[in-house]
Amino acid sequence: MKRLVPITLAAALILGGSLAVKQGFAQKDDQQKVEVKQTNEVIGMEKAKAAALKQVNGTVEGIELESKNGRTYYEVDIDKDKKDYDIYVDAHTADILKVEENGFDDDRDDQVSTTTLEGLLSEQEAMAIATKQVAGEIVKIELDKDDGRYEYEMELKTDKGEADITIDAETGKVLELELDDDNDDRYDD
Repeated sequence: MKRLVPITLAAALILGGSLAVKQGFAQKDDQQKVEVKQTNEVIGMEKAKAAALKQVNGTVEGIELESKNGRTYYEVDIDKDKKDYDIYVDAHTADILKVEENGFDDDRDDQVSTTTLEGLLSEQEAMAIATKQVAGEIVKIELDKDDGRYEYEMELKTDKGEADITIDAETGKVLELELDDDNDDRYDD
């Protein structure tokens, strides 16, 4: 019986040490998962816009966050010299994926840019109004002229689904708000 106590004690120490090592690896794995999650953050619309403008220096008409075939990217629409360009910017690295020249811009009368118009809200001001109304990530923003008035049209991804919001670009008034949750219920403001 005297020999059984030391053997039992030795087994407990080995087992306890093994558990401690496994726990250490588990903590390391958790840290690696957190680091991976942090590197999957998107660059944001402003950085995507800046990267696209370095490629084609024109007027930004719209920005949209898209995901296709496992790749997430921003599609930045730029008008320059009466031509329309689509610049595809990697949403994680800001690398230019593709540049498409679409020829003559037939939407020139509808889409405008705040860089050419005085007295309109900036994109940042419009985005702040939108996110105050609906908590979510803005994945698309366009400045359009509709019925003689300039409007920001935005699409947000929320915890409950998708939201579309239209804001008067001069007054900041919310003109339309549609919430599309997973149950396909829609609400208009």
